[in-house]
Amino acid sequence: MEVYNSGTALEDQIAATELPEQALALWALGQEGFLVKWKQTKVLFDPYLTNWVHELSGDPWMRAFESPLAPSQCLDVDYVVCSHHHEDHMDKLTLQAIGKSSKTRFIVSKAHLPLVKEWGLRDEQLIGISHGQTLELDGGITLEAFAAKHEQFEQDEAGEHRFLGFAASFGDLRLYHAGDTVGFPELVTWLQSRQVDIALMPINGKDFVRGEQGIVGNCNYREAIEIAVQSHADLLIPMHYGLFPHNDENPAYFVDYIYRHYPSQKFHMFAPGERFIYMK
Repeated sequence: MEVYNSGTALEDQIAATELPEQALALWALGQEGFLVKWKQTKVLFDPYLTNWVHELSGDPWMRAFESPLAPSQCLDVDYVVCSHHHEDHMDKLTLQAIGKSSKTRFIVSKAHLPLVKEWGLRDEQLIGISHGQTLELDGGITLEAFAAKHEQFEQDEAGEHRFLGFAASFGDLRLYHAGDTVGFPELVTWLQSRQVDIALMPINGKDFVRGEQGIVGNCNYREAIEIAVQSHADLLIPMHYGLFPHNDENPAYFVDYIYRHYPSQKFHMFAPGERFIYMK
């Protein structure tokens, strides 16, 4: 599958995009990878920009499309935020390549700090975050973590959650990146209190066949929509579909469910490499 925009053209578009304070620009990079730009600050969520899963494991982990950006084109990103340790969210080769930048800081669960240090990232590049913690980042951005339930909560020996979702505030704009999670009541309550403008939610779901292959499940399209609607998100963006055919969902089901049940709910489906500008 071809991507909408990629390579140097995409890199140039990101650099040239200028925004007022009440606007965010988002670029979809595949799976749960999104680059978010606010004013001149760039935050990269869950970047999986290489093909190493396929190269190491073979089929069926073959990407349906190449990454719109190479890691070497992300060296001016201010922050990389990773929701959890699975390879398509916290990719070793992607992080090692971006780690050559003297500018970028990497934000991961405190449970994963030892792992990324093993990969060669330095202490001064790393910021650990815990469930319930809020970080004050440069440029007036805040980032708050909430435990995600990737079918189950999972904690290390110190009680640090391994799966996280993030509410990021860019001035008056609030974006929620769910990471990998199923729905649970506490998540809806937490999101309601955060008054999220944009909710990025996985829709690939879970089932017996994938479970037998060791593939951990997520929200399906119905759960993702109901969570966004109940939390009063202004805009819903589905993610975690289209990259791996054996762990996928037809996004037409997502659209059909919204059309039949919540026709006034705003949503946007990205083509890989596409830019979307949200104005509050």
